[in-house]
Amino acid sequence: MGQPYIGDSEEKYNMVNTAIQQTDSKLAGLGSLDVLFGRLKGNERILLLAGVGFQVVVLLAMIMMHFATLLTGDTILLRVVPVDPRDLFRGDYVILSYDFSRISPEDIPDFNSYNDQGRTVYVTIVPEADEKHWEASKFSFQKPSTGKFLRGQISGWNQIKFGIESYFVQEGEGLQYEEAAREKKLSAQIALDGNGKAVLKRLMIDEHPPTKGRGR
Repeated sequence: MGQPYIGDSEEKYNMVNTAIQQTDSKLAGLGSLDVLFGRLKGNERILLLAGVGFQVVVLLAMIMMHFATLLTGDTILLRVVPVDPRDLFRGDYVILSYDFSRISPEDIPDFNSYNDQGRTVYVTIVPEADEKHWEASKFSFQKPSTGKFLRGQISGWNQIKFGIESYFVQEGEGLQYEEAAREKKLSAQIALDGNGKAVLKRLMIDEHPPTKGRGR
């Protein structure tokens, strides 16, 4: 639905920063490898290099997939629902939630909160009445064969994570997002590929980009 949004330099920076932040935790452990490398010899060094090389390749592939979705995925709007004010901001990130971020036995008859932790779940989405936003219509453990859907993973107590639950905020821009979320005027613009992978592009207030300089 619509062409992928390319955005200005600041929004591109936000996308790049989010992608990098999502992989920082995996790269952090590589900083001490030079010390370990100095203590190894021969085949041990080769094995270590092979292991590190494999991790780097995997991380690069993840980043490339992230940007491939941004560039080629369909652009849609999802309504952001209010969260506990104590959880709204974590450092430089806005924490986001959606109507379909929770799952219950009513959504999937054979759902079990304990046994299904970490299980992949698919949420079929359909256009709302305004034909701009999309909403959930069905939850399933089976990948849908038609239509648009989000692919998530059950995490925590009946929570579903889609990888679009946080957004980097520039200094001084937080207040407008907080107010918009409280007034139910906040939307997430995402890129969605054919396999249900979603990537957050930017946040919208009343379906428009936020005004610069309004936040604290």
